[in-house]
Amino acid sequence: MSFLKNIQFQQFANLILLLIIAQLNGTLLAKWQEIFFLALYAAIFEIAAIKFANPNRKIKFFPFSSAVTSFGIVLMLGWLKWYIPYILISLALLQKRLILFKKRHIFNPSNFAVVAALALFYPKALPVVGQIGYQGYAAILTTLLLAVSVLYRANRFIIPIAFILSYILLEYLIIGSTNPNWELTHFLTKFYSTSFIVYIFFMLTDPKTTPSPYLLQAVFGVFTAILITFLDYAEGMRVRNLYLALFITSALFMPLYIGIKNELKKYTALLIAVSLLTAAVLINKPIYFGA
Repeated sequence: MSFLKNIQFQQFANLILLLIIAQLNGTLLAKWQEIFFLALYAAIFEIAAIKFANPNRKIKFFPFSSAVTSFGIVLMLGWLKWYIPYILISLALLQKRLILFKKRHIFNPSNFAVVAALALFYPKALPVVGQIGYQGYAAILTTLLLAVSVLYRANRFIIPIAFILSYILLEYLIIGSTNPNWELTHFLTKFYSTSFIVYIFFMLTDPKTTPSPYLLQAVFGVFTAILITFLDYAEGMRVRNLYLALFITSALFMPLYIGIKNELKKYTALLIAVSLLTAAVLINKPIYFGA
């Protein structure tokens, strides 16, 4: 029963519950058979990658983190071709094994998958919101589950506080003063979306890809909000800005809590790759206002 102490198992259980809520609300896009096979594929892929890197390593329990990645893709993306999520899972898990600094990956796998989808498969794969519904009970339940069981154990509660406060303030001061159609009350409704809450409490606060010191956590959250606001101002209010901002922040902040000693060339190559992927996403013209 040692797996019960694994924080990834808690995330796995929470996301299962969220998928059930989405099903009950009639807003879940993927079928349960598809979700099962995606999670199974992710687990097999993860085990194979672990064994390839270290054939003697024993797998003590189910790789919940891989299933969490597949669930994140299901909840955050919609796709037109069946093979797209399998490719995205592969890319997300590969980057976790290959893009390492001091044996630590820097991108949240689910967020990386969304960015990869926008760069490689747009418009056949698009981010979606509201898949879990906007009902008050779902938002409250989700917030309690994620904030208490995940953030408390991971000690990442500063990031969402700093992000939410600065995001609201910056959008009000910058977007609100330049866009006559922008309304604070309408903007705040996104915080009732449990999909947005999943972004904050799963992607933005991933303990493996975010700093531990409280000051860095605060700066991480504020900087992500600044990037989103800048993208909203320059490109318009688009869902992709959330994922791009976290993607860029993860790369820029990594030297502050991991370090790049003796890996400067590798880090430079990473920044170039991040820039190219970001540009590949930004050149896509929107199909509708939320793409």
